[in-house]
Amino acid sequence: MLLLIVTIIIIRALTLLDNELSWDVFGYYIHLPAAFIYHDYQLENIGWIQELLTTYPKTTGSLYQLSTGPDWNPIFFFLMGMSFFYAPWFFIGHVIALSTGAPADGLSIPYQYTLAMGAVTYTIIGLIYIRKILLSLFSDKTTVILLLIIVLGTNYLHFMTIKNLETANILFMLVSLITWNTLRWHKDHQLLNLIAIAVFSALAALSKPSEILVLLVPFFWGVYNKETFKEKLQLIKTYRRQFYFALATGFVIVLPQMIYWFSETGHFIYDSYKNPGVGLDLLSPHILPILFSFKKGWLIYTPVMLFAIIGFTTLYRKNKSLFAPVFIYSLVSFYIIASWTEWWYGASYSIRPMITLYPMLAIPLGYFIEAVYKKKIIVRVPIFSILSLLILLNLFQTWQMNNYVLDPYRMTRAYYFATFGCTEVEAETRNLLSFDRDVKDPNKISNPQNYNRRNFGLLDFETPVAAYQAYLVPNTAKGTSLRMDSTFSYSPDIRVPYEDLTSKDHLWIRASVDILLPAGYNEELPILAVMMDRRGGAYYYHSFPIDTTIYKPGQWGRIEFDYLTQNLRSTRDRIKCHVWHRGKTPILIDNLKADVFEPKD
Repeated sequence: MLLLIVTIIIIRALTLLDNELSWDVFGYYIHLPAAFIYHDYQLENIGWIQELLTTYPKTTGSLYQLSTGPDWNPIFFFLMGMSFFYAPWFFIGHVIALSTGAPADGLSIPYQYTLAMGAVTYTIIGLIYIRKILLSLFSDKTTVILLLIIVLGTNYLHFMTIKNLETANILFMLVSLITWNTLRWHKDHQLLNLIAIAVFSALAALSKPSEILVLLVPFFWGVYNKETFKEKLQLIKTYRRQFYFALATGFVIVLPQMIYWFSETGHFIYDSYKNPGVGLDLLSPHILPILFSFKKGWLIYTPVMLFAIIGFTTLYRKNKSLFAPVFIYSLVSFYIIASWTEWWYGASYSIRPMITLYPMLAIPLGYFIEAVYKKKIIVRVPIFSILSLLILLNLFQTWQMNNYVLDPYRMTRAYYFATFGCTEVEAETRNLLSFDRDVKDPNKISNPQNYNRRNFGLLDFETPVAAYQAYLVPNTAKGTSLRMDSTFSYSPDIRVPYEDLTSKDHLWIRASVDILLPAGYNEELPILAVMMDRRGGAYYYHSFPIDTTIYKPGQWGRIEFDYLTQNLRSTRDRIKCHVWHRGKTPILIDNLKADVFEPKD
């Protein structure tokens, strides 16, 4: 245990970066400087955030960490749960910054390093409590093997060191604490254990809302048939006063978040996760990709956990009272994880949120290990040899990930096997990676020769359509054109489902339109917009206005740009193209057109 802890501390210290507080972590963390440095928790003036992003450009690509309330007022995108755990280290970092002369702005080096090293505390707590759980179920020898497998044989090591400020670290600790207190409460029925379950469950939900599912563990603990279910209900009834007190304590933990929501939105519960491009699609889970895809597949990059899955059969035979809570929580949580549209979870090694399940999955894994002990040596030796090799493979691939041999986004089967066991990668081998959406100019296709071009939409307004007949203007230089004014600010659109255009993983769209601004026009310029469209709203929205330095008012001009599709929420989502006239003075548009560039191979 001590060796594992020292290993984690050393790796974390050796891999410190000057942008630890970046991307999603920045969103979790921004609550603290907003409240205690800039005194702007209501985000009345977000100029200080923009200034931080200018000073520390590696923090994030865009300000997606802010959402909007009902009145389009800025609010925090992420809940405040993670900031509770950052807070002690934030204050230490702030004191260090003030006393050393470093910028006391919330993102300078003292904050970055103090939070990253401080978060190791939560890693240690998580390890201590998963060890306590395992020792209550297994021998010390089995516990040692399980800790070695979890820490060194899975993506746990990556996310408890280099990525330890992300939710996986905190949630692993919280699930371990909840499980330990569940075990203790069912043994002694002490109020303190039940309060701990409520507090840690509330904190888990505030860190990641779907983790409220962790309550399935205490609810189903000891339940395996109708009779034991009735016994559980009777147990709850017998200790109902404890449950009332625990629920009240949990409510106190979530109350600050509810008060914040109410003050900013007028609602005690509010969904700030406003991103139509990403979300839960419970009817379309990505089960096979999340398990077996070479992009990020859990059992591809964390194959040792296959033995945990196998161990469920032994767990069911040996300990039915544990089977239900472990299996139900793991299964339901896995389904939720697989139902997230961005199932690969960004730049992660293997599937990041699966780490939250490891305190539970360690239990069937332990039953598997103990079952192996009882096998003949001809069985034991190969299995433990495989386990050892898989631990070594994970350590090596973790090194590959952190030395840019494995790609955090674009892995393919061909590239995986081409780099298997490699410490360096030739430039030519990287051609085996999937398409790189991080192009220099996403508004101009650089290699059209690799694509087949065809038109999929044209509105020339030559054919009368009843819906906008009154806005058609004949006898212009372009033939019949469409007049747009303050009563008709959005043009008819070109809208086609992605799946009707291609089965490939990306497309380029070239959108164009002719526009005539009247002489002397000095209002907001009209724009041509392209986006992905679904019922929940538009995402990956790109738009450009007409360039009046080239096309002067009083003469026909043109807007044209290319649009690279990003990761889709669903291939049924539509590519949409239209003109938005943001002024009041009438303008004319014509020949709204959209061409698709489909990859040849």
